[in-house]
Amino acid sequence: MELWTEYEGRTIDGSFPLTKLLRPEGRSAFFSTSNGNGVPRVIRLIESHFDEDEILARWRGVTALDNPNVLKLEEFGQVVLDGTSLVYAVMEAVDANLGEVLNGQRLTVPETRQLAASLIAVLEALHAHGFVHEHVEAANVFAVGEVVKLRSDCIRENPEGEEGQELKRRDVRDLAVLLLQALTQKKTLEAGGRDPLPAPFDQIVRKGMSGEWGVAEIAAALETAPQSGAARTPSPVAAALPESAVLMESKTAAAAPTPGRIRVPVVDRQRSAASGTRWMIVAGLAAVVFVLWLGKHFLDRRSASPTPAQQQISTPAPVAESHATSSAGASTPVQAANAPRNQNNDAAGVHNQWRVVAYTYNHEAQAQHKSATIAQRYPEMHPEVFTPTGQAPYLVTIGGAMGRDDAFALVTKARNEGLPRDTYAQNYSGKGR
Repeated sequence: MELWTEYEGRTIDGSFPLTKLLRPEGRSAFFSTSNGNGVPRVIRLIESHFDEDEILARWRGVTALDNPNVLKLEEFGQVVLDGTSLVYAVMEAVDANLGEVLNGQRLTVPETRQLAASLIAVLEALHAHGFVHEHVEAANVFAVGEVVKLRSDCIRENPEGEEGQELKRRDVRDLAVLLLQALTQKKTLEAGGRDPLPAPFDQIVRKGMSGEWGVAEIAAALETAPQSGAARTPSPVAAALPESAVLMESKTAAAAPTPGRIRVPVVDRQRSAASGTRWMIVAGLAAVVFVLWLGKHFLDRRSASPTPAQQQISTPAPVAESHATSSAGASTPVQAANAPRNQNNDAAGVHNQWRVVAYTYNHEAQAQHKSATIAQRYPEMHPEVFTPTGQAPYLVTIGGAMGRDDAFALVTKARNEGLPRDTYAQNYSGKGR
């Protein structure tokens, strides 16, 4: 039996039953669950490798931003199941997923403009507070009531120096690709056809993908570009949406004309209550046309499904998955935490054992099988099974023990080669001592 399916039927923290495994993702998995009132929710479990405090601190920081364009983590914490330490996050319910919509139809220019305004607000807030997203893509964009929201459980702290600047530029490139996909259903300019993109997206997409523009330049282009047509009014699609299609809180949204300035400002907890109220009005109305349209198409898809109850739960897209096929390769030795260490790139005399972790399992046989599969496809990565404690969890690592700089460089290379996007580096020197 696979690791994560063994948790089906268990209850997390006495409140969240793991009804069904929805999708594994590296060392984590998504399950369908419900809150205390039986309302469907999605919960993510992550096996902690001595980094539970870091993960929880990251989620507390994201929650403290209080940005309404970030998918809310309703509950999160730490539990132990069968001797395995886990952290969990319960996400708010969503009404629609942009990836599903773009599979069938592209967005109009006004809809894409509203999408861009919401996502720019998220990236501005994250980058200003020391975070990066790394997974800005259509399947991670959701509609909750009348608000466009970006997945939040995968947000990470931004490293210092050039590495951090490059991750910010990657967020911008991903945003530009997403806007291109929204307009053309394609992810490259070549595949998008010869027809020029409408302004201001002709400049936003090209200069965002090339790295010439950052978040500030894209926001400025959206603000200064003329908007076609008269002042926006709520879409007539709203009348066709049933009550259940939107959250109750959306019923209280104020009705006011959309201001000409469409960029949603970064939320700051120190702002006055009056400023916060004004922001909420701007944010809700800026997204209403796009999200109502999004909700309609989502509901159309859901009504055609033979299992509508299951369609009420949407899960974030996998950040990346290895497409290696299974093979019966030879087992690799299990490396313990006191294995010989490579100290390159670290201060002389300091023992470091940085490892690059791609997968994790509770059963050694599963880890050995995955290691053999990776070895067949990526022999130059030298995969092996490593355990920091001499027992579960069994980590499938690549490259052996190394210094910090080499480890983070290998993480980037591994992701580019097709290994999971949540591949990470961890220093295991001194663990368990």
